[in-house]
Amino acid sequence: MNEINILYNHPFEHSINKKSLQNYCKKVLNYNNYNSYLVSLIFIDKEELREMKKTYFKQDAYTDVIAFNFNNRDEDLEGELYLSIDIIKNNANDYSVTLENEIKRIIAHGLLHLIGYKDDSDREKRKMTKMENMCMQLFNDVKILC
Repeated sequence: MNEINILYNHPFEHSINKKSLQNYCKKVLNYNNYNSYLVSLIFIDKEELREMKKTYFKQDAYTDVIAFNFNNRDEDLEGELYLSIDIIKNNANDYSVTLENEIKRIIAHGLLHLIGYKDDSDREKRKMTKMENMCMQLFNDVKILC
């Protein structure tokens, strides 16, 4: 079971190359020693993602990604990432990076949450950011926007 599903529940003016995006996700997971997985990436609008953050995390805040892991520790990885392209676009502008790079960073961030990385403390954030940067560097050649 090696499957990456991509769903759009929100319009996006750029074209995402689904095969390249799936390839990027697979590379990030394989690099982190995950070779059996079922992951869905679901692009939704920022208000819907904000409501999910309130419902599941009791925080009334906008966010770029929420990750849900559905498996136990000894099972194959199964989970969902909910992403707001609007917030990701804002992040790209705020951090003066390309939309392509910000999408890849946020997806890597979400995948790392699925496999167990946390960012609750400064130490955990540094470790997670280091791994995000590593994935960005190693898989920079994968182009997901058309």
